[in-house]
Amino acid sequence: MAHGAADTHSVAVHFVKLVTDFIESRGLSAAGLLGESDLTLEDLNDPNGRVSFTKFDHLLNLTAKTLDEPCLGLKLGQSIRPGHLGSHGFALMSCSTGAELMQQHMRYSMLTIDAAHVVIEQSGNDYIRYLRSSLQDRAQLGRLQDELNMATTVAMARWFTNRNDLAPKWVSFQHPEPSDTTPYCAFFNCPVHFSRPETAVCVDGSYLFITLPHANPQLRQMMDDVCAGLVKQLGTALEPGWVAQARQLILKSFKAGLPDIGTVADATNMSEEELKSQLAQRGTSFRGFVDELRQALALGYVRDPSLSLVDIAYLLGFSEQSAFQRAFKRWTGKTPGEYRKF
Repeated sequence: MAHGAADTHSVAVHFVKLVTDFIESRGLSAAGLLGESDLTLEDLNDPNGRVSFTKFDHLLNLTAKTLDEPCLGLKLGQSIRPGHLGSHGFALMSCSTGAELMQQHMRYSMLTIDAAHVVIEQSGNDYIRYLRSSLQDRAQLGRLQDELNMATTVAMARWFTNRNDLAPKWVSFQHPEPSDTTPYCAFFNCPVHFSRPETAVCVDGSYLFITLPHANPQLRQMMDDVCAGLVKQLGTALEPGWVAQARQLILKSFKAGLPDIGTVADATNMSEEELKSQLAQRGTSFRGFVDELRQALALGYVRDPSLSLVDIAYLLGFSEQSAFQRAFKRWTGKTPGEYRKF
């Protein structure tokens, strides 16, 4: 995989734990392999944390080599659980139908890995899910990443539908055919093609009408709010660089109180007036930009039972818990306690 701009992309820590859990299940210490990938166990402690895609990719390749697992992507995909997808996983789990599941997956898959994006197209009665690179010059993600993504997609579809017999119509990969295709055919239970133009999976249209056993519309709406907030934090590859710089500085500054517009303007090489003008062109103000990020963090933090409301108020830069509670009710129409019960 070409790493040119890979460091601008990231992976959610709960997805990294899929790899460390697998390493530990093989009787090895994950700390050593993390260290060789310039990561630590402490890097995985923040429930909303992210690590660079380059480091994650290195960890994957190092794990495959150390464990002598050429099909590591398939093995990891088979061991995945909703928790490894974080808020996105729980939003998917609470969907009511296959169609809702597909829609939510396409909308929020970037929360897991933003180095690629999902596109779903209809072809007759079939629906084809394409995995397309978001790396510079559309550089391929590589065999391990592609196989992990496809295996995760199929494994989660089976888990959410409670249908272990669920099989795609076909799966395709960009990389050349390996010497042994038996594991692929056994897992996907359908034709598997290699050296194709795109990495994709095709499902029959009847999949959209499957009723899901874990459906919970109220929880899905709550988790949809959380995911939408996380997307605001993450941003997109299409936004100007100064937006990402401003966002990261503001997110890091909350623990010390509210960020100062002058500091943010300096960090983005703009004057205060220029920053205000740029934000106005995006339909917001500095205060509104900060408020959106605070709200996005708050939704994720309140869903974490290990954090008290006092902790959350501190993490978001509020001087008092009561100020946080008022702001949260303004954002959601509920108190943090009421929101946490759902």
